[in-house]
Amino acid sequence: MDNPLIAILITTFLRDTLLYKTIQSIIDNYPPNCLILIADQGYASDKKNEEISYYQSQIPLKYYQLPFDCGLSYARNYLIEQAVNMNIPYILMSADSIQFIQRYNFEPYINTLKNNLDIGIIGFELLGSKCLWEFNLEITINGILIKSSNEFIEYHNIKYKKVDICRNIFLAKTESVILLYDIEMKLCEHELAFLEYKKRGYSVLWTDSLIFKKSNAITSDEYQTYRKRLSEYQQLFKQKLNITGWVKYSPDAMKEIKEYKKLHKIR
Repeated sequence: MDNPLIAILITTFLRDTLLYKTIQSIIDNYPPNCLILIADQGYASDKKNEEISYYQSQIPLKYYQLPFDCGLSYARNYLIEQAVNMNIPYILMSADSIQFIQRYNFEPYINTLKNNLDIGIIGFELLGSKCLWEFNLEITINGILIKSSNEFIEYHNIKYKKVDICRNIFLAKTESVILLYDIEMKLCEHELAFLEYKKRGYSVLWTDSLIFKKSNAITSDEYQTYRKRLSEYQQLFKQKLNITGWVKYSPDAMKEIKEYKKLHKIR
């Protein structure tokens, strides 16, 4: 294929069955001019290599086996670096749990990024999320204050909300996210990365005009063991920012979250 326009970045860890379902969802809805890049920090196996080879016979896909439990931040930085090395101008940040539900047309969003030097990320709607996460961020001594945004703009008949952070499905200028993730953070990396992005001077937009689906599949006991390290990384997060608390919500943000959960019937 010609040099791809978008690298679809998928990180995975101990969720092989879920990964295969996600890859299949992309095959079923494959957008043109895209290359899938997968970073796997789980176990290597011949069976997995056979599965990946099967998918590679159907769509452009590169698979990278990384050191075990190297961390989500390490894996994302690694994939971004591969996209840079291949001169791919845009990345779609995704994960093994985020599935395609239609054939997407990314052209209008690429045009928005291309024609606005300050805009670096466009986030999309993610069905199956526990809550929305499109807000503004403010660092306070007591924690990260999550605030609602009431700033909207429109490009090419698409309405966007201007925010500081969005969920983990977004289109970005590759050069803007180089080494964005702190590799010490195996968890709690998300807010820290978007605070860094804000420092870099880029704007973040969000729209629900494209919709993806998050799969909340049952995971193994081993996977859950690694997820239980959250408090450890929350403490590291607070140390890095010299704050005493975790995430705090403004009244408007809490109202927005409650309305979203009610609308999508989330408990």
